[in-house]
Amino acid sequence: MPILPVSKITANAGVFGKYLDQPALVEKLYNVMPAVLTGTAAGYGIYDTMRTQPEQRKKRAVKNASVLGFTVVSALLATRGLKIKGKEIFEGIIELPEKDKDGIAQVLTKPLSKKAKQLVEKVDNDRVLKFSEVKELMKEFKDKFKDEKLISKVIPDAESEAPFADLLKLSWLGLIPVLGGIAGGVVGDKLVKDDWKKQFPDKVKEGTYQYLNNIALCNVGAGLGALAMNAFNVKSKTARFAAMLTGVLGVGLVAGNAIANFIGKNYINPLFDKNKKHEHKTLKEMVKNLNSERHPEALDVSLHLDDVASVGFVSGLKWIGPVLPMLYSVSAYRAGIGYRNGNQPEQQKQNTSDMDKTVL
Repeated sequence: MPILPVSKITANAGVFGKYLDQPALVEKLYNVMPAVLTGTAAGYGIYDTMRTQPEQRKKRAVKNASVLGFTVVSALLATRGLKIKGKEIFEGIIELPEKDKDGIAQVLTKPLSKKAKQLVEKVDNDRVLKFSEVKELMKEFKDKFKDEKLISKVIPDAESEAPFADLLKLSWLGLIPVLGGIAGGVVGDKLVKDDWKKQFPDKVKEGTYQYLNNIALCNVGAGLGALAMNAFNVKSKTARFAAMLTGVLGVGLVAGNAIANFIGKNYINPLFDKNKKHEHKTLKEMVKNLNSERHPEALDVSLHLDDVASVGFVSGLKWIGPVLPMLYSVSAYRAGIGYRNGNQPEQQKQNTSDMDKTVL
């Protein structure tokens, strides 16, 4: 199989990037996401329930339905907002990119070939161009007009103009499903007549761990990376993406677990158990015992896929926006079941299904 030269690979990557930038494509993905998210949650709920012991399946089914139902609804509400009878109650966090009507009109005044004009009009009619069509259009702009940037008037660049504001939005977007998952967990416990008050602290602690370690602190790291790039006036998308991803790995992946556990052990535990005080009085004790309650697992590391997606979204990959609720829903589910992997009472460990410790 012949190997493509680097220049051709780079050119195709540029075409693919513009293909994904199409507002009509992002909107299409946005419109199918409710069905995809709901179907995935239902499929997992059935799968997890069937893996449970037969005598526990009814209880497990009710809990899964509650946690996953609350998670999906809260994630979709956070993304899309809420309208009742055409009246907007509140606005969704994710904003869809818009086509550049003025830019398209400007391009249509140029002496385009018949095929190129048809492709531009296709975009104007909110239809999605194929990869080959985007490539053909870009080639004409380059060969005929010596202006590759004309493609950005037809398919607007999606780079964020306010990365810090976008990161704050994504932090809110991650928080809402986690809170929804916890609420679903409480309702599920009450429906099956479990002692929800006894299990509530673990849901809050797991929710805090998931949100801080896998969402919020990673966005802080990405923000620091963006700040560094702004300080040095770096405009390259690749460099900015790399810097933000480095921030995610440094603050989120490395420090996030430590910070999340420290807050859980020293501030959240005492809220639910008045006999517990701050557990670490010295830095040495803190470092030594930090992971005694909740240590990172393979799934926790894999959950940082949503951080890579968040960085991509802020870097200009707007098609990722509609997918983020699905990624954040994994953290929400684990918060809802109150999953802990450290010092649990033995009986509680026995009540946790094996599937809780695997990939959702």
